[in-house]
Amino acid sequence: MPRMMKCTIVTAVLAAMICLPAIGLAETSAEQQDQSNWLALADKPADTAKVKAAPEKAPPPAPDAWEKPGVLKAFSFGLDYTMLTDYVWRGINMSEYRGEGREKLNHQLTVSFEVDPSKLGTANIGRFGGSIWFEWFAGQEQLTGWSGNNLQEVDYTVYWAYDIEPCGLGVELGWIGYHFPRFRDSGSTVSADSAYTHEAYIKLSYDDSKIFDKPMLNPYVAYYQDIDDVRGGILAFGVSHDFVLKDMGLAEACICKDLTLTPSFAMVIDHRYYDKAGVGGDGGIGTRLGYLEYSLAVAYDLSSAFCIPAQYGALNLTGFITFDQSLHDSANAVQDEFYGGVKLSWGW
Repeated sequence: MPRMMKCTIVTAVLAAMICLPAIGLAETSAEQQDQSNWLALADKPADTAKVKAAPEKAPPPAPDAWEKPGVLKAFSFGLDYTMLTDYVWRGINMSEYRGEGREKLNHQLTVSFEVDPSKLGTANIGRFGGSIWFEWFAGQEQLTGWSGNNLQEVDYTVYWAYDIEPCGLGVELGWIGYHFPRFRDSGSTVSADSAYTHEAYIKLSYDDSKIFDKPMLNPYVAYYQDIDDVRGGILAFGVSHDFVLKDMGLAEACICKDLTLTPSFAMVIDHRYYDKAGVGGDGGIGTRLGYLEYSLAVAYDLSSAFCIPAQYGALNLTGFITFDQSLHDSANAVQDEFYGGVKLSWGW
């Protein structure tokens, strides 16, 4: 091989050896540049106009509502005081006397309790409850001149109640004892036996939210049968509806947000009760309409208004007015009556 050709081959081989690493270095450098560009884009802040903002974190769940501890969860207690212009009972004004003039106030106090064993994990056998009710009349001495005792009446009630959830029916069976202390005072012209009587009752109520998705009329029917002195009965049908103002667009309105308006209506049938009690007037014994009752109550939730914690119970102030339209006014004792009052109640 000629010397010139050898030099040419050697020169080409050396050139190849020099160029190949340079090409490799160039390719590696390009890859590194691409990687650097990608990392730079990743580190660059995102364009908020083009990237959808991440959803805000949901607030932490509210703590569970307070519950009564231990066996107390099965018990409920209530205490309420009512002041009225008149004590009207079954259409009969029990606190009216000739020449009374300006109304003498009536004061009523109720102490109640209820126990629900199912809240302790037992089978649902219903609820058991009871109450004691006191009635004072400021003009009692003028009403019954022989008595200096203004305690007009004390009632004792016990009951059993059961809710049939699938059909929304509520059943209540009870007993009420009526005690009239003044009839036992010396000088009373009324038999001492009349100082006490008692009756049994049954009440059926219906949860009409089963039909309307929320309570609308809250209908009920109740029958009371005196089984001692009077031996007559009273049958009542009633409806009512709660207008909770905070649920009607007033949740932010001062005072209104804690108010509930409740109109109610009842129709009462006298089943020989008035006549056997001596207030019927016509001497007949029969079954007929007794009276219609129209009422409006306005309840103010003091617990909500003053942020009273649930563990201290629920406190409410209620004002009400009622008109009883008598349909059996053949005697002075049974007449149209218009009265009102205010009630302060606490429940736990």
